[in-house]
Amino acid sequence: MAASNYREWFLQLRDTVLDKPIDDDSGKFQVYTAGSAVRQTIYASSGAALTQEVVGTSFISRTMTDGKIRFFTNATCSSLDISILTARGRAYFLKSLAPSQHTVHVDPTTNQYVLVAAFNDKASCTTVRPIGFQLKKGMMINDVRVQVTAAFAGAAAASNRYSVGRSGAALGFLNNLTLSAIGFRNPAPTPSTTGFAIASRYGSDLSYFHSSSTGGVDLYVRKSFIAPATSTTGNLVVKRQTAATLTHSFTNTGVSGAGKGYIYYMYTLLPTEA
Repeated sequence: MAASNYREWFLQLRDTVLDKPIDDDSGKFQVYTAGSAVRQTIYASSGAALTQEVVGTSFISRTMTDGKIRFFTNATCSSLDISILTARGRAYFLKSLAPSQHTVHVDPTTNQYVLVAAFNDKASCTTVRPIGFQLKKGMMINDVRVQVTAAFAGAAAASNRYSVGRSGAALGFLNNLTLSAIGFRNPAPTPSTTGFAIASRYGSDLSYFHSSSTGGVDLYVRKSFIAPATSTTGNLVVKRQTAATLTHSFTNTGVSGAGKGYIYYMYTLLPTEA
């Protein structure tokens, strides 16, 4: 690969407790443009593009080797963000990383983590889209929040409502959350004289709702979700709730006006399970 056209990025995760490199051959990572919920264009040493998104279908993570992350970008890229989920379920978000930073010190003994994943509205249909990360055994999901950095289209048809969940339960974490405004979106339901509103609320994995005779719900209780030790229900997913006809182009580059944001998965890693 021609050094004048590309910039190499290389970093190693290092255990601060044992003071040695972390050996991880199946941990996943996603690379974003610095300060943006947009996936950075990255390449292998051969010059081949490393896919991070299949537009309208899925988001894709890349795999580390021996706890090492290596890829290339265009030479003009001088800073970026990386979201990491190790094989043992530890999540790290490296913000404004410079190409000169080759070692990342992490503490794998802590048990509170936040996994960050970016997503967008480059899918007009209600296809369930894998976010690129999987639940790991021992994860107890306590909360999930969405930060909108560019408003999602489709307000007139309520097609700017998105749900966040997992394989087999696409509405499990967040159910019909409206993403029409920039900022952090509150998933708590709105109470009324007839109960709680159904839309824009936590899903059944993170809450319990009891339906009332008036069509609302008269009991609402928050709960946590413990990830099962199976891969069939482990994919983290996002879904548009109502199909939309959007005016922008679904292309990897140059999309103007496409809604985008971050999903934050806040969890405890159970010490006896991880």
